Amino acid sequence: MKKFLSEPANELFTGGLIERQINSFMASYANIYNKTYRRNGGLFQSPFRRSTVNGDVHLQQAIIYVHANAQKHGLIKDYRVYSYSSYNEILAGKSLLVDIPDVLNFFGGNKKFIERHEQQVAYYYANNWPNSRIEV
Repeated sequence: MKKFLSEPANELFTGGLIERQINSFMASYANIYNKTYRRNGGLFQSPFRRSTVNGDVHLQQAIIYVHANAQKHGLIKDYRVYSYSSYNEILAGKSLLVDIPDVLNFFGGNKKFIERHEQQVAYYYANNWPNSRIEV
């Protein structure tokens, strides 16, 4: 598997395979849910999509977007207190899934990690983020 994934030509195949599996799972879930609750129609607002991250700045924006997404959609008032993102795990230095030293190094340290999040979220809200579509 490692050899397969290390081949650059297989990257598009792998991405497409993962996308197809997630789409299939979501369609199956919607069908079961609709059958169970005797309803029709889609359960989700928009279809699953993926986009290519082009460069370090785009990757930083994508990470911040993921951390602040619950705030964007009104689930919480402040992304910094949301317990279901890796934001606080990274700051606490405890995560089973995230390579914290790499992430903090990528942002330029703990202080820059916090500053970039605050700047980006403030910018989005100053530009009517909740009511506009942001591509990541």
